[in-house]
Amino acid sequence: MIAHRVALASAVLMLSIVPAASQLRRPMTCTEDVSVRLDPVPAPEGAKPQPQPQRARTFSLVSSGGLLTVISAGRSDYYECQVASPRLNERTPRNAIKCQNGVYFLLIDLNKLNFVEAQLNPEDRSEIKMSYGSCRTL
Repeated sequence: MIAHRVALASAVLMLSIVPAASQLRRPMTCTEDVSVRLDPVPAPEGAKPQPQPQRARTFSLVSSGGLLTVISAGRSDYYECQVASPRLNERTPRNAIKCQNGVYFLLIDLNKLNFVEAQLNPEDRSEIKMSYGSCRTL
Protein backbone atom coordinates (compact mmCIF):
# COMPACT_ATOMS: atom_id res chain seq x y z
CA MET A 1 0.00 0.00 0.00
CA ILE A 2 2.74 2.45 0.94
CA ALA A 3 4.80 1.42 -2.09
CA HIS A 4 1.85 2.25 -4.37
CA ARG A 5 1.50 5.70 -2.80
CA VAL A 6 5.22 6.38 -3.16
CA ALA A 7 5.11 5.27 -6.80
CA LEU A 8 2.06 7.45 -7.49
CA ALA A 9 3.65 10.47 -5.79
CA SER A 10 6.86 9.96 -7.78
CA ALA A 11 4.92 9.74 -11.04
CA VAL A 12 3.00 12.95 -10.27
CA LEU A 13 6.24 14.73 -9.37
CA MET A 14 7.93 13.63 -12.59
CA LEU A 15 4.92 14.71 -14.67
CA SER A 16 4.95 18.14 -13.03
CA ILE A 17 8.64 18.61 -13.88
CA VAL A 18 8.35 17.50 -17.53
CA PRO A 19 6.51 20.65 -18.79
CA ALA A 20 9.13 22.94 -17.24
CA ALA A 21 11.97 21.03 -18.85
CA SER A 22 10.37 20.76 -22.27
CA GLN A 23 9.17 24.37 -22.43
CA LEU A 24 12.57 25.72 -21.56
CA ARG A 25 14.24 23.87 -24.45
CA ARG A 26 12.70 26.34 -26.87
CA PRO A 27 14.54 29.67 -27.20
CA MET A 28 12.67 32.68 -25.82
CA THR A 29 12.85 36.44 -26.17
CA CYS A 30 12.07 38.41 -23.01
CA THR A 31 11.30 42.09 -22.56
CA GLU A 32 11.45 43.96 -19.27
CA ASP A 33 8.22 45.77 -18.41
CA VAL A 34 9.68 47.49 -15.34
CA SER A 35 13.25 47.81 -14.13
CA VAL A 36 14.40 49.77 -11.08
CA ARG A 37 17.63 50.11 -9.10
CA LEU A 38 18.64 52.01 -6.01
CA ASP A 39 20.00 55.52 -6.35
CA PRO A 40 23.82 55.24 -6.58
CA VAL A 41 24.28 58.53 -4.71
CA PRO A 42 24.36 57.85 -0.95
CA ALA A 43 21.30 59.26 0.79
CA PRO A 44 21.72 61.50 3.84
CA GLU A 45 21.86 59.69 7.18
CA GLY A 46 18.45 58.24 8.05
CA ALA A 47 16.94 58.77 4.58
CA LYS A 48 15.67 55.84 2.57
CA PRO A 49 17.28 55.15 -0.82
CA GLN A 50 15.01 56.05 -3.73
CA PRO A 51 14.42 53.64 -6.61
CA GLN A 52 15.56 54.86 -10.02
CA PRO A 53 13.69 53.63 -13.13
CA GLN A 54 15.89 52.04 -15.77
CA ARG A 55 15.49 51.74 -19.52
CA ALA A 56 13.79 48.45 -20.41
CA ARG A 57 15.89 45.91 -22.27
CA THR A 58 15.19 42.88 -24.40
CA PHE A 59 17.22 39.69 -24.13
CA SER A 60 17.16 36.10 -25.38
CA LEU A 61 17.13 32.90 -23.34
CA VAL A 62 18.51 29.57 -24.54
CA SER A 63 18.66 26.45 -22.37
CA SER A 64 20.89 23.41 -22.67
CA GLY A 65 21.77 20.74 -20.13
CA GLY A 66 20.72 22.53 -16.93
CA LEU A 67 22.37 25.79 -17.96
CA LEU A 68 20.54 28.86 -19.17
CA THR A 69 22.26 31.31 -21.49
CA VAL A 70 21.03 34.92 -21.38
CA ILE A 71 22.11 36.91 -24.44
CA SER A 72 21.78 40.68 -24.19
CA ALA A 73 23.57 43.42 -26.14
CA GLY A 74 26.13 40.97 -27.52
CA ARG A 75 27.03 39.63 -24.08
CA SER A 76 26.27 36.10 -22.85
CA ASP A 77 25.68 35.21 -19.19
CA TYR A 78 25.33 31.64 -17.97
CA TYR A 79 22.97 30.59 -15.17
CA GLU A 80 22.59 27.30 -13.30
CA CYS A 81 18.90 26.35 -13.13
CA GLN A 82 16.59 24.04 -11.26
CA VAL A 83 12.84 23.52 -11.05
CA ALA A 84 11.23 25.89 -8.54
CA SER A 85 9.57 23.79 -5.85
CA PRO A 86 6.30 24.91 -4.23
CA ARG A 87 6.21 26.64 -0.87
CA LEU A 88 5.02 24.74 2.16
CA ASN A 89 1.55 26.33 2.04
CA GLU A 90 1.05 25.65 -1.68
CA ARG A 91 -0.55 22.37 -2.68
CA THR A 92 0.35 22.19 -6.35
CA PRO A 93 3.79 22.36 -7.96
CA ARG A 94 4.71 25.33 -10.12
CA ASN A 95 5.77 25.15 -13.70
CA ALA A 96 8.66 27.51 -13.02
CA ILE A 97 12.43 27.43 -12.92
CA LYS A 98 14.85 29.40 -10.79
CA CYS A 99 18.31 30.26 -12.01
CA GLN A 100 21.34 31.81 -10.33
CA ASN A 101 24.62 33.30 -11.48
CA GLY A 102 26.69 34.91 -8.73
CA VAL A 103 24.70 37.99 -7.72
CA TYR A 104 22.04 37.53 -10.44
CA PHE A 105 18.81 35.63 -9.79
CA LEU A 106 16.15 34.77 -12.38
CA LEU A 107 12.74 33.14 -11.85
CA ILE A 108 10.72 32.20 -14.95
CA ASP A 109 7.07 31.14 -14.85
CA LEU A 110 6.70 28.83 -17.85
CA ASN A 111 2.88 28.81 -17.72
CA LYS A 112 2.42 32.57 -18.01
CA LEU A 113 5.83 33.22 -19.62
CA ASN A 114 6.68 35.92 -17.06
CA PHE A 115 10.02 36.48 -15.34
CA VAL A 116 11.51 38.29 -12.37
CA GLU A 117 15.19 39.14 -12.31
CA ALA A 118 17.12 40.46 -9.34
CA GLN A 119 20.68 41.65 -9.02
CA LEU A 120 21.77 41.62 -5.38
CA ASN A 121 25.26 42.71 -4.40
CA PRO A 122 25.74 43.35 -0.67
CA GLU A 123 29.11 45.04 -1.29
CA ASP A 124 27.79 47.82 -3.52
CA ARG A 125 24.26 49.14 -3.24
CA SER A 126 24.48 50.81 -6.65
CA GLU A 127 24.39 47.25 -8.02
CA ILE A 128 20.99 46.35 -6.55
CA LYS A 129 18.38 46.03 -9.29
CA MET A 130 14.99 44.34 -9.77
CA SER A 131 13.08 43.89 -13.00
CA TYR A 132 10.16 41.90 -14.30
CA GLY A 133 8.55 41.35 -17.65
CA SER A 134 7.25 38.83 -20.12
CA CYS A 135 8.71 36.31 -22.55
CA ARG A 136 7.61 34.69 -25.76
CA THR A 137 8.90 31.60 -27.48
CA LEU A 138 10.59 31.86 -30.84
